[in-house]
Amino acid sequence: MNIVDKAIVFAAKVHRNQVRKGTDIPYITHPFAVGMLLQRANCSEEVIAAGILHDTLEDTDTTFEELKDEFGLRIANLVQSASEQDKSLPWEVRKQHTIEHIKDASLEELQVIVADKLHNLQTIHEDLDVMGDAIWQRFNRGKREQHWYYSSIVKALSRRKREFPLIGDLEEEVKVVFGSIDFLSEQEISLIFECAYLHINEGVGKELASRQLLRFVECIVEEAEQLYRDEQEHLLDKLEDLSSQGMQFEMNSEGPLILAAFFIALQNKLQWSDQELFKYVEKNKSKL
Repeated sequence: MNIVDKAIVFAAKVHRNQVRKGTDIPYITHPFAVGMLLQRANCSEEVIAAGILHDTLEDTDTTFEELKDEFGLRIANLVQSASEQDKSLPWEVRKQHTIEHIKDASLEELQVIVADKLHNLQTIHEDLDVMGDAIWQRFNRGKREQHWYYSSIVKALSRRKREFPLIGDLEEEVKVVFGSIDFLSEQEISLIFECAYLHINEGVGKELASRQLLRFVECIVEEAEQLYRDEQEHLLDKLEDLSSQGMQFEMNSEGPLILAAFFIALQNKLQWSDQELFKYVEKNKSKL
């Protein structure tokens, strides 16, 4: 039995009592589909096997040691790389970790992760055609949060599209499912800048809530508060970068450091390049 066939048997056994979220479809259809995507993309047998096994650590009782013993360290490491490490953490924290991780992932790690995300989004696309927006009720977070997550993955991989063609397929699927890669409108970005001093007033909070963006902005504020407490040197570097773009800050108060923390948190959350950040800071400087 080759390594791919062995992975199919193993995954079928450990996922045997599971179904896809909100359906009665056996869960194993997803790992199999991920493996097929990787096979069509001419990936190695080890990567295909890891794709088939990618949810065994996260969603079954399988341990890393068991995977290593059965399939070797290389495949076990690929599966671990595609797995969320701490399911007790908030959804936003777990997804942000995936976004940051994928930027520097090895090509083989990236292949498994992208194939997983692509098949998930293809399934959503198919179900949208049948169920419409009711499909989003299946998930821990709704359409706006899912749009942020998938678009952020695509942006995080924008410089690596030539490495793996399925990244381009994922980008196209994001556009079809959500309408665009961009998660926020210009008006919504302007609204978020109202919170640049790490305070969400009642009126802005109500407007953000009506747009399903309140928790999103609260996460930005929470990250900025932590940066302000712990990363003073990093904040000074960001102010220097902004100053080099012609932006002036009065350094006789804590205000510029608070703004720098907000800018860094916002840039991290939206996967903006420095140029994008500078553009939106300039557009919203009247609020700063």
